[in-house]
Amino acid sequence: MTDPLLAPLSPDCVAMRQSALDQALPPVWQLDPETAVRLHIEGNLAARAAWQPPIDTLRVRATDLPAADDRPPLRMYEPEDAESSVVIAWIHGGGWVLGNLDTADAICRTLCDLTGWAVASVDYGCAPDHPFPRAVDDSVEAVEWLLGRWSRVVVAGDSAGATLAAVVAQALGSHPALVGQILAYPATDPGLSSASAREFTEGPFLTRRDMEWFYDQYVSAPDRADPRVHLAGHEPAQPVVPAIVLTVGHDPLRDEGIAYARALAAAGGAVEWIHAPDLYHGAFTQAGVLPTAASRVRQVCAIAQSMFS
Repeated sequence: MTDPLLAPLSPDCVAMRQSALDQALPPVWQLDPETAVRLHIEGNLAARAAWQPPIDTLRVRATDLPAADDRPPLRMYEPEDAESSVVIAWIHGGGWVLGNLDTADAICRTLCDLTGWAVASVDYGCAPDHPFPRAVDDSVEAVEWLLGRWSRVVVAGDSAGATLAAVVAQALGSHPALVGQILAYPATDPGLSSASAREFTEGPFLTRRDMEWFYDQYVSAPDRADPRVHLAGHEPAQPVVPAIVLTVGHDPLRDEGIAYARALAAAGGAVEWIHAPDLYHGAFTQAGVLPTAASRVRQVCAIAQSMFS
């Protein structure tokens, strides 16, 4: 019987996998943080250069806002020819170690273009220089700042950024202006106890060993029971912010993301779960070079517009 959660990689993902294998880069878990950051930036820049349509042709304007006393640095994206009453607070992934405003630039421009909404990219402090709870604190401060200035705020992110977005949604869920959360394959179980976490141990995409390395950089062993890290071990806070949860088939975090979507729904939240069995972890933010992923990004944006406008 075919597993409905896992399908063969789409042809464009197969090509991406082969390209990654041809580069023969070492896995993240074998690297020091500085090298991992450098390789992540280089790979992101290469994807940005190949983005279709070319990312710089999108009618989006960007403005950098330096850090202030009440928030970390932000990069604000707005449609060039429209005003929006909705803003997406985008919290980038990268295992709480990798990523910055520049590596998140392409997906933020894409989300702004597809939704017609503003996007605020959050430049939170990354581990190991800034371990837990710095990323959480920065993310909460950024969204609190946005909630004071926008009538409708959607908190969103991918992977570790989705985890931070989920934590923000729990912390600030009672604010009337926080209208939604978009979580692309969140990490919710530092024990990596699911079947999918045991399944994906090798390959050029995210593996269990990579996740173990990310957790080691981010959070000490005693703090892994904290509900801001171990979301799977605690009931979602009330009220539950309406959510879109995207999971993908080829992902050690697949099962915990599905479980978190179910937990949100069981707690009474409005939840739209989207599953892409033929995509790999990381595909959401590579939509400009993966047509199959681009279709899922468009789907997420369309559902967000119907749920959160």
